[in-house]
Formats: sequence, structure tokens, C-alpha cells
Amino acid sequence: MAKAKKIEGLDCGADAAAGVRLVLVSRFDEMAEYRAAALDSADAEGVHDMRVASRRLRSALRDFRPHVRRPSRLERVRGELKKLARALGAVRDEDVATAALLKLSAEAPAEARGAVEALTEERRRRREHGQRELLEALSAEAVGRLRERFVRAVEEACRPARVKKGGGGEEESRETFAGAGRAVVARSWDELRELSTSLYRPLKTRRLHRMRIAAKRLRYSLELFTACWGAGAHELASELSELQDALGALHDCDEWIEEVGARLARSSGDGDADSGERAGLVWLLDHFAAERAASYREALRIWHEWERQGFAGRVAACAEGEGREG
Repeated sequence: MAKAKKIEGLDCGADAAAGVRLVLVSRFDEMAEYRAAALDSADAEGVHDMRVASRRLRSALRDFRPHVRRPSRLERVRGELKKLARALGAVRDEDVATAALLKLSAEAPAEARGAVEALTEERRRRREHGQRELLEALSAEAVGRLRERFVRAVEEACRPARVKKGGGGEEESRETFAGAGRAVVARSWDELRELSTSLYRPLKTRRLHRMRIAAKRLRYSLELFTACWGAGAHELASELSELQDALGALHDCDEWIEEVGARLARSSGDGDADSGERAGLVWLLDHFAAERAASYREALRIWHEWERQGFAGRVAACAEGEGREG
């Protein structure tokens, strides 16, 4: 996965609107730089890198919504970016699934390999369909038009906010980019902490998935504000990636369990069902159930370790700007 690029010219002590504008346009251009690689069907990492860059961009749009003057200007273009992200995800998800199945094929007992290979071929067909849609979504003309609309929306939304003065009239708000960052990180941490109770209800798959997304958003925010707070924010982001990975692996297992379980349920009353296929599906279900348990235990371990080591206090200190602010 490509790391987020450093945004040149970012002044943490300058007006928040100027910083937000620079971040959003820079993040869009960073995403667009992966276009050629994403269109190369032989390079699975190209799609992955562009998808991650699109997530960073959409996460920043969400974070900064309370800090721009006209947030509604960004909503329509945010929807267009989400549509592009879905096209990237339709290809990337099949790449990940195919790679996992190929690995499992080598591990599976002989009687299970037929089912694994059939699923692998199905995933390849899905990827081919997704690739055709992605070609259209990533045409030079489509991306160029999207950038024009995006930059125009950002320019309209990111004008310095105005606040009322004591004696009447208005003046431009002096919220700094670093100040906006403190609020962004505090909100993101509160969201993750609220969702952390999901770890004590391990069968609530949707809420655990939301926790994973919250961890990812907080990580992206901290990575962005490393420019203001230095190594402390970077270290927190690295630790969050470990929780995100564990919850991500858990979510992947949930997706497989749902798919494989549904296939088994459909064939359970079919007297003509292929016994070899069912044996393979049962083996897969057992495998993913075991993997899910391991991923859940890892996520639980990480969170409890954070509680013991005062992770919340470190995030709070970062959100208060206790670190380097440029």
C-alpha cells in the first residue's frame, strides 16, 4: 500500500480554510496519479493504491465538513467520489478474494480443492466484469471532469468563515489548521471509543465493521496532522493500523462465512448436491470460523493493551496539540 504523500506548503498555524483547501486538492491529485496503474489489469496493487487514496480523500472531506463555510457545496462531489470508490472496490475485493482462495487451494485437503477452485474461477469472472466498469469510470475525460467539479466545489466551500464581533459586524475566523486538527482528532477518537463496546459483543458483525472504519478514519486524520504534531501522531497512527488490520481480517472472515454458509444452506435440501463441493464448502466454513476467532482475539488484545497503557490519554494529548506545531 502506497503511503500518503507529504503535502507541501501546509502551514499549521495559518487559516484553517486555506489548509483544508490545500489538503483536499492535494489528496485528489494524489488519487488521480494512480489512474494509469489502476487501469493496468496485470498490476493488482495499482487498484489498491488508488482505492486507498480515494479513501483518504473522502475521509478528509468528512473530517473537514464542520470547518468549511459552505459544506453543502462538497456533498454532491463527495457522492461522485464514493461512486468511483465503489468501482475500485469492485475490482480490488475480487483481487483479494482470489489471492486468498489461491493460497487456500494449496492448503486444502484433496476433497475440498474442487470447491475452492470453483469459487476462485467465479471471483475471476466478477473481476473481469468490474474491470470493464472501472475502465469507463477512469477514462481521462471522466477523471478530468471530476477534478474540475471538485476544485470548483472546494474553492466555493473553503472560504474563510466569518464570526460576529462584539460590537456588531463580522470578521474572519482565526481558527488555524492545527486547531481544526485538534477538533477532527477528538471527534474521531470519540467515535472509535463509542464503538469499542462492539468488542464485547463479538457476533455483532456490522458494529464491529463500523469500529474498523472508525479506526481507519482516525488513522488517516493522525497521518494528515503529523505535519503539525510530529512523531507522536505518526506513532499513534501506526498503532491504529494494527487494530485496523485485525478488525479488517475479522470482517473478511465474516464476508466469507456469510457467502459460504449461504451456499451450504441452499444445497442442504438438494439430494443431488455434489458431495465433493459440500465437503469443500464445509472445510472453508471451518477455516474461516477459526480465522475469525483468531482475528477477534487479536483485536480484543490490542484494545485492552491500549486501556492498560493509556492510549486514550495519548490521543487526547495529541488532540490538544501537545507536540510540534508548525
